[in-house]
Amino acid sequence: MDNENTEGRAGGLLSRAFLALCFVYFLNSFLIAPFSALFPVYIESDLARPPWFTGYLRALMLLLGGVFSLVAGQLCDRFGRKATLTIGLVGSALTGLVFRTGDPYGLTALLFFMGAANGPWSTAGQSILIAAITPARLGLGGALYFLSNTLGNSLGSLCTGLVKADYSFAAIGTVMSVGMLAVIALALVLLPSDAPGQTQSTRLSTWAAYRPLIKRRDVHLLLSLRLTITTFWGMATLALPLLIYRVSASESLPAYFAAVSLTVAAGCQLGVGYLNDRLGRTGPLLVSAAGIFLSALGLALFHDSLWGLFACGTALTGTAWAVSTVIPRLINDVAAPDEKNRLVGLGHLAWSGSMVTGSLVGGYLIDFDAAWPFYSGAALSALGFAGALSLCRLLDKAGK
Repeated sequence: MDNENTEGRAGGLLSRAFLALCFVYFLNSFLIAPFSALFPVYIESDLARPPWFTGYLRALMLLLGGVFSLVAGQLCDRFGRKATLTIGLVGSALTGLVFRTGDPYGLTALLFFMGAANGPWSTAGQSILIAAITPARLGLGGALYFLSNTLGNSLGSLCTGLVKADYSFAAIGTVMSVGMLAVIALALVLLPSDAPGQTQSTRLSTWAAYRPLIKRRDVHLLLSLRLTITTFWGMATLALPLLIYRVSASESLPAYFAAVSLTVAAGCQLGVGYLNDRLGRTGPLLVSAAGIFLSALGLALFHDSLWGLFACGTALTGTAWAVSTVIPRLINDVAAPDEKNRLVGLGHLAWSGSMVTGSLVGGYLIDFDAAWPFYSGAALSALGFAGALSLCRLLDKAGK
């Protein structure tokens, strides 16, 4: 009884489902960090392929992730969130094989399956989060959830930078794949089983289940926030590692940048999550969105300076992750209880589509003029700020 009272006061933050989810997310992010930090560098340095090829591969993976995120929303309803999450972890286990593959067709096949699995992973993870945490603690809960990813990615990137000079991409890839098999086993043991939801969406076709959502203005505004800012983030995450590599001629330095920027992002996530619960969603969201705009301008002006890339890139990472921290709270405020799994899936589709667009456009713009991805990002983030302001006003007017 005492444990139940403690968990109740904590708003679900001490629940087994939430703690296990964060632990699994941390381990997953730690092990796939080399891919996140160095994939564009691997394509250019080891395979001698141009940036547009990196953009194509990332776009393929992200597009499949978006498509399968819609399916994942219904998989959560039909088979349960734990089973859906496990499917996603299987895709993460394939990530290490990328660094052992140089054939374009082999890389295409790998990223195809990784993308298909990413949709279930992201959708099920956020669905577990929203189900485990009470609305009053969802700001801090969302921050801790995303913080698990940020810290895992940061520590993994740091370790990658420390060992990259002594180990090949292939050796690092082997460690990634073997480690992910252990994470899958841990997830099966630690995550509590959940009963499939008996919602109307399990009896409807995919289109019929999502059609009511996509007609609503609050959903339009939420998706516009995802679309604009994430399109810029897709360009930036391709451009920043490449520009740092080109300016420094070091394969390790992009990994160190990822470690530093993600550590700062972790602090931003905690701060925004705390302020979100204490002050409400509007202030933290708008300040973070404005920070993305200013970071984009800084990167456009100092894209040929290593210190400029580090400073402005770190500011961008922190503010971008701060906006992501608020998204679960926004989904909870916008969606009815039986709509949340589907809105998570729809939001991930918007995220994936935007990352696809950003990766493809950024891959071409960076070779045309390295400043263009960031000037474009400033315009997009300004639109995102306007969408965020309109959404907050709409929700406040509705008393949510």
